[in-house]
Amino acid sequence: MIVVAHIFVVLALLACSCIVAHPTIYPHIALKHGKGNRVRALPNPPPPIISYHIHITYTLFNPPVVKEALELRNRTRQRFQDYLAPDCPGRYDYGYLCMIDDHDIENTTLIGGPFVSGEWSIFVPLGDYPLITPWLTQNRGNLSLLLHPNTGYEYEDHDIWALWAGQRWPLDMSIFDKETQTNEFGHYPGDSDNPVCLSKNGVCGDDQLYTSTLCCFDLACKAAETISNGFSNHTIHRCA
Repeated sequence: MIVVAHIFVVLALLACSCIVAHPTIYPHIALKHGKGNRVRALPNPPPPIISYHIHITYTLFNPPVVKEALELRNRTRQRFQDYLAPDCPGRYDYGYLCMIDDHDIENTTLIGGPFVSGEWSIFVPLGDYPLITPWLTQNRGNLSLLLHPNTGYEYEDHDIWALWAGQRWPLDMSIFDKETQTNEFGHYPGDSDNPVCLSKNGVCGDDQLYTSTLCCFDLACKAAETISNGFSNHTIHRCA
């Protein structure tokens, strides 16, 4: 009986030690100090990409560089005037390709970070990714470009899932928590705020950019109308 009792005690101690060890083996389930909420592990597979942001970054205290950044923004707006919707006052879930206008891009950094440099940016639905990303990558000049997905996990979006063209600028990642969803709750690829393709009559390309965006369902990108900009004509393609 004594031997059996000893065995029972040993097993009980082992069981208790395993339970105590779990927070060390799975640190993502521990309470986060000072925040009162749980640090969430990333889902497996990773969360779906809902949309993208393209950021052009530059030095604010260098007037020639700021001028170059503003000129690129104006050229981008002019080149994609047939594709862009009105400017977005925020950063997420607008349902269309738009220039983001939420701070003074000539004199201030973005309040709330994570950018320590000047920046201007574009909200890019999934269907518009192949339209604007190649053009900006090749036409950014001496400026840096950050392309990152929007999944709701902002630390990973701006760090491990981000792509840079040009010099990589430091970001203030201390404002984000790893493996923690902070936005995009209830959103998914293809909802009304985050389309994955263009509906009927959407501008899908032209004779300079060719057919660059994706038309939905059984629609095809077809030549639709001729546009004159005062110097030359070009043909707009629409989903039909």
